[in-house]
Amino acid sequence: MKVNKADEFYKILERKSIYPVFQPIVNLQTGRVSGYEALSRIDRSSTTLTISDLFVIAEQLGCVWKLEKLCRNKALKAAVAKPENVKLFLNVDGNIIQDKAFIQGFTNRKAMKAGVPASDIVFEITERSDIENYQILQQIMKHYADQGYEIALDDVGAGHSGLNRVVNTTPDYLKADIELVRDIHKYKKKEIMMKLLLDYCNVTGAILIAEGIETAEELECLHSLGVHYGQGFFLGKPERAFENIGDEAAEILERRRSCAAENFS
Repeated sequence: MKVNKADEFYKILERKSIYPVFQPIVNLQTGRVSGYEALSRIDRSSTTLTISDLFVIAEQLGCVWKLEKLCRNKALKAAVAKPENVKLFLNVDGNIIQDKAFIQGFTNRKAMKAGVPASDIVFEITERSDIENYQILQQIMKHYADQGYEIALDDVGAGHSGLNRVVNTTPDYLKADIELVRDIHKYKKKEIMMKLLLDYCNVTGAILIAEGIETAEELECLHSLGVHYGQGFFLGKPERAFENIGDEAAEILERRRSCAAENFS
């Protein structure tokens, strides 16, 4: 890692040159927004780095919690404008609870100040490094669940987020990785795998979220499979405001609901 990148990293932290954006998570059966994932962006005038670069550098410098704390604080402050009765998904690195700088109760205080109840917050556990000890992962999930927060496992089916991680934990949400969603209407094996995850969620009571929906065909396929929720550019892009589902996606879901109602009657 070059020194100048570390310098840029520390300047971003010092200047707090990060702002949140929110991407809608849509109930595919009703067409309504059920939550928003809070994502972070950098003020591009201050650096050439991306947010992904920042987290890589933070891990190398042992400053993941410092960066995550800044991102979380910014998201919670902006959540004052969040619509009522929808969830706010906050990303959390699976290793931060072991960070010596980790502050317990930080989110409680910031959420209370923003007027966001714990029941509205979902901690989305991402793993930038593999956690092979599932007792640690369960400890992290228990830490947040005991405070009234819900838990989501991110990127299920990709990289470190294998099925062992799913069956050794009890999340409220599973987020199917974008690679399972990409062109799912063209590949029967992807449909089968998505259906298996859906069956698992239906039995365990978890909600399945399909990530990375980018086309009408993907949306229609996922809806026909009965997938609970969806997220992706076709449904709505990350924006600074809490936006609704896009018009084209809304029309597709409304048409499919109408057709289903007619067939039922």
